[in-house]
Amino acid sequence: MASLPPGQYSTDAKLSARQRLWGISRREPAFALYPWVLELAGLHGRERVLEVGCGNGEYLALLKAIGMDISLGMLAAARRRTDGPLVCGNVESLPFTDSAFDVVLAPHMLYHVQDRQAAVRELRRVLRITGTCVAVTNGESNHREMVELVENVVGHGWRWRRLATAGFSLENGAAQLQVGFEMVERVDCPASAVLVTDVDALAGYLNSVGDLYESEIASWMAWDDVVAEARRRAALIIEADGAFRISTSIGAFVCR
Repeated sequence: MASLPPGQYSTDAKLSARQRLWGISRREPAFALYPWVLELAGLHGRERVLEVGCGNGEYLALLKAIGMDISLGMLAAARRRTDGPLVCGNVESLPFTDSAFDVVLAPHMLYHVQDRQAAVRELRRVLRITGTCVAVTNGESNHREMVELVENVVGHGWRWRRLATAGFSLENGAAQLQVGFEMVERVDCPASAVLVTDVDALAGYLNSVGDLYESEIASWMAWDDVVAEARRRAALIIEADGAFRISTSIGAFVCR
């Protein structure tokens, strides 16, 4: 797996902070990602399903599946949402037999993987010949307004190059998946925006990623100061406009 700060996914605290921002903020127009992904998978309730990189179990709360994650802390959090099987493992070498599943979900996780070619081949290996893999990721313009806010606070020409849009995005993911799958179809979510009215939730999100980026800006300012100033500027926008609008670019690859 890609090298991440030890505390980023050792528990679900930081992931939960990010989920909280999206969970409490209204979407315009309304859109629910998790049911949309499951609809793409074409589930009827009889399939054997694996979720790779299940995190704290947001998808597992909605379906019957085996959840797998490399983090024991995430699996402990997922247990609060499911009584189904949970497995600790690495997507680059999945601990399952060939053709074991009808559906494999890989939601917002492949950009963390160091050897994505190995991971894609493993996703194909454990999938039945007639099965479906759904890999979810973000587009390069996802959360553009929040990115611009933070970049403007930091200044010095710094660019917030996020994992979620660098290694595996809607723009570059198809070619990577074709290493293992004959058919790869990109499906974009309906266009929507998140209307943020809680600046503390926004600050919580930014705090949660500080360990990923603080070393890049350490010679200019502390990440805590970036969060505080971004919070202040977002509060002014909310006061003037009623909400801080963050546009989304999210989608999935349906692979067979």
